[in-house]
Amino acid sequence: MAPKVKSAQRAIEILEFFARRKAPATLSEIAAALDYPASSTLALLRTLSEMGYLDHSSSERTFVPTVKAALLGIWVNDALMADGTIARLMYQMREETGGTPTLGIQSGHHVQYIHVVRGPDALHRRDVAPGTLRPLLRSAMGTVLLSLKPPSELWALVNQINAHEPPEHRVSMAELGKRIQQYRESGYAYSEGVSTPGAGIITTLLAAPAHQPPMALGIGASLVALRAKKLDFLKALQRVVELHRKHMEALPDKFGH
Repeated sequence: MAPKVKSAQRAIEILEFFARRKAPATLSEIAAALDYPASSTLALLRTLSEMGYLDHSSSERTFVPTVKAALLGIWVNDALMADGTIARLMYQMREETGGTPTLGIQSGHHVQYIHVVRGPDALHRRDVAPGTLRPLLRSAMGTVLLSLKPPSELWALVNQINAHEPPEHRVSMAELGKRIQQYRESGYAYSEGVSTPGAGIITTLLAAPAHQPPMALGIGASLVALRAKKLDFLKALQRVVELHRKHMEALPDKFGH
């Protein structure tokens, strides 16, 4: 893994903090949430404000992202969600199943949710939101994303992640390989209680725009609901994946040269 540039990493983490918070925040709130020194946090906030990505209210002593920040990645977003297709389909999944549809990508050694449509289940109102992280090696969505990688990259990831995990959370290459093979044969991955006790998820690969990272789409729910309606959840998931695939095939290649 390439060495991190701390200031660049922290600038992005500040924007991700606001994506989760969805409200203005003070210097102390930002520094405490991200565990940053107040002095360097203030310097970053001032720089982002001077560049037009944050607005600072001197009366309230708060910072909040500007429209300029929101527009940074909108050209990437256009091919995936410009007409609301995947978001609309995820809402349909929620109505059909009562579950919580989630869209995720790999982020370092984790899966990160980038879009979530929360279901009525209280389990998923508490801890599932855009920006939520799940363990790459142990989650069902991680299995889906890792299925695309060559063995050499899988070995490296397993060794790197296990080196920082307690023994009870380590995953052997044999175990991971078995789960990946099961996913390839069945077309979906399934896990129970990995991050949320009493809840599980069923997930599969979703077509991504050209030059974008692989994405996985899943439906989470309580184990009671998921076990009772697993086939219904799977059918709803497969239907959305197919509709989205057809939609993506009809789009011009907005990322080509």
